[in-house]
Amino acid sequence: MFKMSTNTRKGPIFDPGVCRCCGAIKKCRLLNVEYEWQGRKEIYSDMFVDCFGLLLSHLDGEAEEHLICATCVSRLREASCFRQQVLQCEEKLLRTKIHDEGDPNDVKIETSVKEEININLELDYPDDTDHIDIDTEEMKVEPVNKHKRKLRQKLKSNKKRKEEKKEDELTKEMLYNAQRLNDKLKEMQDLELPDKSTQSHKLNGYKTNENAKSFHNIVTIVENSYACPFDTSFSDYFCVYCRQVFTDPNKLREHSMTHDPTTFKDVLSNSSSNKKVQIDTFRIDCRNCSENIQHLEQFKEHITNCHAKLYYSDSNEFLKFRLTSGSLSCTECGASFSFFHALKKHMAEHFGTCICDICGAHYFEERMLILHQKTHQRVEESFACKECGKSFKSKYTRYIHIARTHKKEAAYQCNKCDELFFSYTLRYRHMIEIHGEERTFQCEQCDRAYDSRKSLREHNRRFHLKILKHQCDLCDKRFYLPSRLKEHMASHTGERNFRCEYCGKSYPRLRGLKVHMQSHSSEKKYKCALCNASFTQNVNLKNHIKRQHQAMDLEENYHE
Repeated sequence: MFKMSTNTRKGPIFDPGVCRCCGAIKKCRLLNVEYEWQGRKEIYSDMFVDCFGLLLSHLDGEAEEHLICATCVSRLREASCFRQQVLQCEEKLLRTKIHDEGDPNDVKIETSVKEEININLELDYPDDTDHIDIDTEEMKVEPVNKHKRKLRQKLKSNKKRKEEKKEDELTKEMLYNAQRLNDKLKEMQDLELPDKSTQSHKLNGYKTNENAKSFHNIVTIVENSYACPFDTSFSDYFCVYCRQVFTDPNKLREHSMTHDPTTFKDVLSNSSSNKKVQIDTFRIDCRNCSENIQHLEQFKEHITNCHAKLYYSDSNEFLKFRLTSGSLSCTECGASFSFFHALKKHMAEHFGTCICDICGAHYFEERMLILHQKTHQRVEESFACKECGKSFKSKYTRYIHIARTHKKEAAYQCNKCDELFFSYTLRYRHMIEIHGEERTFQCEQCDRAYDSRKSLREHNRRFHLKILKHQCDLCDKRFYLPSRLKEHMASHTGERNFRCEYCGKSYPRLRGLKVHMQSHSSEKKYKCALCNASFTQNVNLKNHIKRQHQAMDLEENYHE
């Protein structure tokens, strides 16, 4: 939505507007409207024609289609001034040439001796002409004319030297200004946005020339070092080139090495996401030489001093991480986190520009801030299902409910095949079992490993952190889950609430019932390693080994 405020002195101003020339979103003016600047009238579309012979199109359409920002106006004025300077110098040069060539025709040869002498009196004679006696009546016309020609030639040569000197000074000034303009044009080319096909350039959120410096810096880092750009979804890492998912950052880095880093510029330019670029600086050695580099600041100095690469020190619009397989540390303050999702949420406190006015929480994206601000509202917004009337906290959860319950449609699609699933968990298992994704999460405290981060987190809380919030009122036992406490209470009351639907046998705990249910299964998945016997329950297999193979073990031990 464009807002327009009129200034009677300068003309209409659009704030904000999209600049037709650079794509920046800022205060803009109209290209085809007359403005006043330093007492002079200027129409920017006409200046384009005068300076570059460029006739801009679509100047009769909507106002937002032909705007120009103040930065581009100043560049256009500079180009226009440079053009006028060149024209003025050309005009001076032509006048000088015409004057020099016209002197011989303008010379009036005087024949009167008296007039000739009067002319000579007005001239500034050189030292070698001081002996001339102007009162001598015997002076002849011919010597006087000869002397006059010599003086005229000398004056002409002096004038020519002055003109040449002045011309040299103008030439030097022109060359200096041309060099300045060339440097500025080069800088503009360095900052030129890759995609020129649209008016509003989107380089992963980099829309202005100032932010294009950051775009240039990011591409320079990726192309000239072993730093690894990546995307994330919660705590999963994605390859930015092919979207393959990883849980181990070492494997992510190893995989990224198979891609050409020069293609990252196109990946970044074509990205429709406005998320900040994330770069893993675990290894940031130089690709151009064998220099080992420890940190990003050292790389910046090396790439500019040793390889003459351009790097803008005043721009740093990306998130810097140092990914490790174990705990993760913040590169700014050193705080440790078990999962990347928690680390990134913490990084918003350092670099998030979307801040809640109520509690001061920081976010990278405005949509996340809007969702957060809803938690401060007294009346919580709910979204009701039109089919059954059930309420949900978000449109997304309502959509999943409708897809699963009413439409019987799967809402989660595998990104490697066309199969659909009703839940994230089912797709998660599918990726492991069918596509062979390695998703094992090793506990740092023991040798247990899990196939999901949630299971690992539950394990840490239960066994290592001992977060047992649910305590029995009748004894000192504590439990991690309320369901475990409820099962435990049966040991005090004698209740046996878990009953088998096949035989009616009851148990005080759910685990006891689950073990019992195996006896009703026809599948004998517990097989003896010493013979061909198989059983439906693990306890039956153990009893079998004790009864049938215990004597064999004793006999082997006896022979030893």
